[in-house]
Amino acid sequence: MIAVLTGDLVNSSKMKPDTYTAAISILKNIMHLADERYGAKGEIYRGDEFQIQFPNPNHAIGCTLLLKLALHCAPQTDKPILCTLSLAYGEQTLHSNNPTTATGPVFIESGRGLNKTPRGDLTIGFAGNVSEEMQLLTGFLSHQLNKMTKTQAELLYTYIINDFSDHQKIAEITKTSRQNISNRLSSIGATLIRDYIGVVNQRVTTA
Repeated sequence: MIAVLTGDLVNSSKMKPDTYTAAISILKNIMHLADERYGAKGEIYRGDEFQIQFPNPNHAIGCTLLLKLALHCAPQTDKPILCTLSLAYGEQTLHSNNPTTATGPVFIESGRGLNKTPRGDLTIGFAGNVSEEMQLLTGFLSHQLNKMTKTQAELLYTYIINDFSDHQKIAEITKTSRQNISNRLSSIGATLIRDYIGVVNQRVTTA
């Protein structure tokens, strides 16, 4: 099984040049991170669309959230840079390191899913099928992520990229108190988001 993430930037044609440049830089940085950490290959095409293929599907949902959060807290703009994301899982062998030239059911499902996803939201699909419960959970997660402040998004990014380390370690990284980190993580439902990632990866394991 592999995972394929397809996405596009929301209203990229209306962005200021420095905001657009920042968004593309963030996408490239996350793709580099995904390649180094997980062997995932990404490509940007048509200026504001992108695709990343994950040979190990268990890395896909966490990296997807990192990408969304990194755009959300871009310092070049007061407002979050929104992106629409469609993550698909399915049985397939990878034959190309370039996702934009690869083909197969998972790539098709991810692309079609993007067309059905409300702008700025995230959807996921498993071999063309996803339960109503998972759709609801993912929709609620999208809602929560989109209404976060930049500082909340930055903290959640730190929490995820450090593999949900204990609050003391996150406090040391962010140079604040453990109690402050515990309160802030609780206020954004970070534990629930961690558990959501676990549920998705458990679904991948049993699919």
